[in-house]
Amino acid sequence: MQRFAGPAHLVAADLLWGPNRIWPRDKASEHTLPWQTAEGGHIGILGAGLGAWGCTVKQLAPTANITEFDWRSDVARWRIEREPNQEVAVDGITFHEINPGALLPPPARCNCILGVEPIFVQTGSSMLNWARLALASGGTMVLEEIAIDNASMVEREAQSRMMVRTSDGAQWLRLDEQKGMIRRNGFLLGKVRERTGAHLRALQQTMDLAMQRLEPLNEAIKHAPSLKNVADHFNCELNAAKNRLKALEQGALAVYRIEVIKPRAEELI
Repeated sequence: MQRFAGPAHLVAADLLWGPNRIWPRDKASEHTLPWQTAEGGHIGILGAGLGAWGCTVKQLAPTANITEFDWRSDVARWRIEREPNQEVAVDGITFHEINPGALLPPPARCNCILGVEPIFVQTGSSMLNWARLALASGGTMVLEEIAIDNASMVEREAQSRMMVRTSDGAQWLRLDEQKGMIRRNGFLLGKVRERTGAHLRALQQTMDLAMQRLEPLNEAIKHAPSLKNVADHFNCELNAAKNRLKALEQGALAVYRIEVIKPRAEELI
């Protein structure tokens, strides 16, 4: 039963998305680092979750220092509690919790920050303010953002069922609104590429494996009925993913990779 010990909602997400994950795995994106990561030796991972993405980045850039960041206190707490029990410790990776209400700079500035999860629909603009502190001058943050992609606004009820973990500042925005928010926070806008197809594939692959991943939990529930709470959260996460998949297929939402550049001092003159 130790496998299912921990906060029910995070255990359920870890079970659905794969070990140490609480977000869909886009294999093609995850195993091909943006070229900006080669410019410096310090890479940040924003929305690091339970650590799987950071470990992959470390394998691809073994000489770089990796700093993982997450704004969710429940994720940070469970991760710190689990670390002494992890079988393999990864050197060169450190983890920091971000407090959106009191944004402080990390111990070292990053040359490049990779966004694992969409920040606008989970935190609004607070993480953009933090990125100004976390990025070195001339550094780049690469975001993967979900955007409203048609003229008619997605209904509030539907929006709330597409994401499981959001904060009070979360905002559903069109791509042009996201670009405007980036510029208003003092950044330069780099390349924007659509990644809807990749996110669709990642979601679909998870849907295909969902019932298979749920089987061990169903067996465990027979011996420990209290684990039914984990199954309830699993279904909640699964339903939100299905709704997001449907919205992407129908064109109501789209996913974009956005390069956000912190200007050098001379570029501001």
